[in-house]
Amino acid sequence: MKVQLIPVIEITNYDDDIQVPLFSPYWEFPDEWQDYHMSANIKAGFSGDLKPYVTGFSLYKITEISDADLLKVIHKEIEIQQADEDSGTIYLNCSLAGGYVLNIDGADCYFPQCCANLGDIEDWEDLLDDDHSYFYMGHPSPAIEKYDHKIILDFLNSEIQENYAPPVSDHRIEVDKEALKIAVDHVKKELHAFAQRLLNINQTEDLNIPEIDKILMYGTEQ
Repeated sequence: MKVQLIPVIEITNYDDDIQVPLFSPYWEFPDEWQDYHMSANIKAGFSGDLKPYVTGFSLYKITEISDADLLKVIHKEIEIQQADEDSGTIYLNCSLAGGYVLNIDGADCYFPQCCANLGDIEDWEDLLDDDHSYFYMGHPSPAIEKYDHKIILDFLNSEIQENYAPPVSDHRIEVDKEALKIAVDHVKKELHAFAQRLLNINQTEDLNIPEIDKILMYGTEQ
């Protein structure tokens, strides 16, 4: 079994002058939603090269976002999150929305849900700890069963009973522990590279945001 955790962030823009698609959900009408997201993103100042991880989705791989578009993401976070204008210093509090797509043997099985963020890598890592049974990647999140060499994600018995969007590939997904460990180790290297990009942009653009890498990746609890 080959397991991948694909780090993505959510980039969503809306504009009153751009017609929202008449049909939904987005995963059933991907082309219509793809055109909408691209038009709204471009009007918001993002480049036309910004492509989602899956057509019609608003999730973007952190490794495929240009520095120019990443700067736009940062500016958008500044607008959304609180800033201390009197001191001239911008303070951010929250991790970037998004999370990790679970891909098994080349197939996307489980996407981050509402309120998930990049900081949820810690929950994926905690799955490898036999004494840790809680897991969160937004709501809803699956119940967890742990065995010697595998982990079961139980989507039928989620603590919060909501529909998964998009739907999961199966009601129960089995993940090999060793394969998951390899995936976690790999994605942490990608996160390290992403952190360096955030720091470089912070410096070259004179943003002066304290600990921009830690905050936008893990939030203020780190």
